Amino acid sequence: MKISTLEHLISALKLGQYDEVLTQSFDLVIPLEELQPYISWNPNRYTRNCIARNEDFELILLCWEKGQKTAIHCHNDQECWVKVIRGDFEECLYEYDEAMNLMSYTKTDQVSQNQVTIIDDKDIYHTLENISQGRSISLHLYMKPILECGVFNQKTNQLETKTLAYDTLEGEEV
Repeated sequence: MKISTLEHLISALKLGQYDEVLTQSFDLVIPLEELQPYISWNPNRYTRNCIARNEDFELILLCWEKGQKTAIHCHNDQECWVKVIRGDFEECLYEYDEAMNLMSYTKTDQVSQNQVTIIDDKDIYHTLENISQGRSISLHLYMKPILECGVFNQKTNQLETKTLAYDTLEGEEV
């Protein structure tokens, strides 16, 4: 099945067709109007808007104002892909050495509209930052819902656990 709409994407995910979704993700273009019900903005932080989820996956739309950025974080051993819907992002990758409690910068990549970035290594941490001149939107797929994640506190050089929440769930404010 060719995935060409948000409805097709959600159906494929619910049917467990993850390889098909990942294969098509690089060419996938979801019309912005289909995502409109899930878009919400906050001037102080990016928003997390859950489009669909079950015990096997979580599909979230993140909405970013100019300059908004994540903390250095992991995905708790869950595979993740990010599809940039609108805008440009800078992704910085890090590796965490648990024995030495040391977070080491690895590299920086730029990810632009319609490009995909994938995190599938449990030792990799990253940040995403909206480097566009305006708002940006990214679609995130996790291969299990993530209720909490490891966040590296740069002030204390400590790894902390952060409980995650949504701003909207299936288009409704939480």
